[in-house]
Amino acid sequence: MSCETSSVHRVFAGSGTIQAAIDCAMDGDLILIGPGVYRERLNLRGKTLCLRGSEGANKTLIDGSPLSPEGPRGSTITMRSGEGAQTRLEGLSIAGGDGTGTKRGRTQGGGLYLKGTSPVIEDCLILNNSAWQGGAVYLEDGSPHFINCWFYLNDSRGGGSTIDCVRSSPMITACGFHEDGIQWKDAALVNIGPGCGIVGACCVGDACIMAGETACHAAGGAWKEHQSCNQADCPMACTGDVNGDHRVNMTDMLLLLAHWGMCG
Repeated sequence: MSCETSSVHRVFAGSGTIQAAIDCAMDGDLILIGPGVYRERLNLRGKTLCLRGSEGANKTLIDGSPLSPEGPRGSTITMRSGEGAQTRLEGLSIAGGDGTGTKRGRTQGGGLYLKGTSPVIEDCLILNNSAWQGGAVYLEDGSPHFINCWFYLNDSRGGGSTIDCVRSSPMITACGFHEDGIQWKDAALVNIGPGCGIVGACCVGDACIMAGETACHAAGGAWKEHQSCNQADCPMACTGDVNGDHRVNMTDMLLLLAHWGMCG
């Protein structure tokens, strides 16, 4: 899948901001983000846009952490104005957010706060975010689609899970979770890769990725039929050193995400 665009807005690190490009853009536009670190938080304001890292998530970081210890806090990316499936995030690292505040003084959705929206998030790293509820993502009343994404070291301080869903039915396709999980409240069952045959949890080291049996075994993983990653207990003994550096880590999982797809 890809964006059908009208105009292209280019953003470069150290020159302008992504939010300024969002504010100027019209529905159907592409915002092409150059490599670098962007210390800002984004709100798509209901626009039908595609935000794409020109060189992928490994080189394009949106860091929503406060600029000072006393600075205001919030989610790194917010969508709460009816954004649909034509709104897309592609090839971005989303980090440093600590959630949108609630009336009870708690926070929701460290990396992504999605309320009443159904965007597509593809080829993204969602890492090192925190919130009381939904350390990585908070979903409410929506059906977003996560494709080839990797969730890593997100912290839900309230004891919940990295993705917290309320009355939502997200689709999660070929995504990896490391030391993270998914929690569902009043939500439909997660829909993983319809039409792709039998898909299960594949343990690679102590991490997990959704994949077909053939692809999992080819990568030296342990496949668990009809289980999702939040159900699977992945043992440390699984082999998953894809790049030969004698460690099973996020780099190995990214290599798998880049090559597997869902129908292997």
